[in-house]
Amino acid sequence: MVNTTLSSSKKNVRAEAFSLLKLSLPLCIAQIASISILTADIWMMGQLSAFDLAAGGIAVRYYQPFYFFSLGILSMVSPLIAQALGAKDPTSARRTFRQGLILALLLGILCILPVLFGADILPLLGQDPQIAHHASTFLAYSAFGLLPSFIFMVMRFYTSSFQRPAPQMVTAIIGLIANIILNYLLTSGAFGLPEMGLGGIALATSISHGLMALVLGVIIQTQAPFNHVRPYQRWWVVEKAIFRRILILGLPHSFLVVAETGMFIVAGFMIGLFGTAPLAASAVVTQIAAVCFMIPLSVSQATAIRIGNAAGRGDVEDVIRTGWTAIIISLFLVMPGMALLIFSPQIFIPLFLQTQDSLYALTVSYLIPLLMITGLFQIGDAQHIVLSATLRGLNDTKIPALCGVFGFWGIGLGSAWVMGFQLGWGPVWIWTGIAIGLFATSALLGLRWIYRIKLMRSYGKILADE
Repeated sequence: MVNTTLSSSKKNVRAEAFSLLKLSLPLCIAQIASISILTADIWMMGQLSAFDLAAGGIAVRYYQPFYFFSLGILSMVSPLIAQALGAKDPTSARRTFRQGLILALLLGILCILPVLFGADILPLLGQDPQIAHHASTFLAYSAFGLLPSFIFMVMRFYTSSFQRPAPQMVTAIIGLIANIILNYLLTSGAFGLPEMGLGGIALATSISHGLMALVLGVIIQTQAPFNHVRPYQRWWVVEKAIFRRILILGLPHSFLVVAETGMFIVAGFMIGLFGTAPLAASAVVTQIAAVCFMIPLSVSQATAIRIGNAAGRGDVEDVIRTGWTAIIISLFLVMPGMALLIFSPQIFIPLFLQTQDSLYALTVSYLIPLLMITGLFQIGDAQHIVLSATLRGLNDTKIPALCGVFGFWGIGLGSAWVMGFQLGWGPVWIWTGIAIGLFATSALLGLRWIYRIKLMRSYGKILADE
């Protein structure tokens, strides 16, 4: 009898692992295609010059808090729709999607002005005024690209909640191809177009996000199962209860997301105080870290969807099984990238830097150790995002947000400041502080996940109170 139970349990774990990987793979392709848009932008900046790379890199860091704050709120659309679908409540699924679109519109409008005037704010943050001025056009075009990117964000959360991620994968690939072509046309002034340089890169990205939102919006309207719940029916109607629920659950999660991304951004600003070469190196390493992050991020998105669906059905053991399986899978999936970054960091250098650039040698001297540290923190980066997804699928966002603020800012940035400035060890040790923050937050979120398991098994309480 015991052997039969163990055999059945192993089969269930294998089945869950297969389901997670099946959902994660297309999500990963979509995420890599999406992040490749920014990677193509960073690459194009490097082709212009190290100065353009430094200016574009600091501009990206400036507008990212607005992007990730909105992402944190809007990402709650995914588990809430998954819970509705698990409970066989298509009306709630439609209404949640509709409120997500309205919220995306409002956030897009609110974020335009602060990004638009970013070049005036960057010097107040201690950045080189010349670099900030050079980034002004880039920020202007980026500001107007936030709205379509937020709308696309909600649409992809909607489609993936059905555990059908193929449409967002195809759409992201279309956006990547469009971005690469537009980057070339707008920066170089090909076919009689104006030569826009750094500003052309941002305009290309904004146009690509608009195209992606349009294509995925049409797919949702015309293809099953997405159109079965009549997704755009009375899309302008505000439903206060659902809108409030997204905000109440999404705001704490947005603080967790901003705490992590903010840690990287502030670390970039800290490194920028040491000069153009370390700033350019940090722009490259941040982008490589972001690409590596797409693998565990995809697993986390699949995890939040499947846990949300199981929670909607009221299946405690399914929730727990999915969580542990995702944690183990993410650990194994980051190992190859971790090994590559630690033992062969030099292979990334020619992808972003030109040997004839006057800052090449100095930039490389910072880039190699930064890449190796990035390899070391892959486990912490993977574990914290998957653990936060297990909790988000249960509507548990407030305590994880506090864990993130303390781990990322208190421990991570605190140690970065001490090592980089107080002890005078320089920019490489600032990046070491990032690694410490990632591992600390993973440990805190792991304790929260274990507590939630005990709570569910003791009281049968699945979804957290709002």
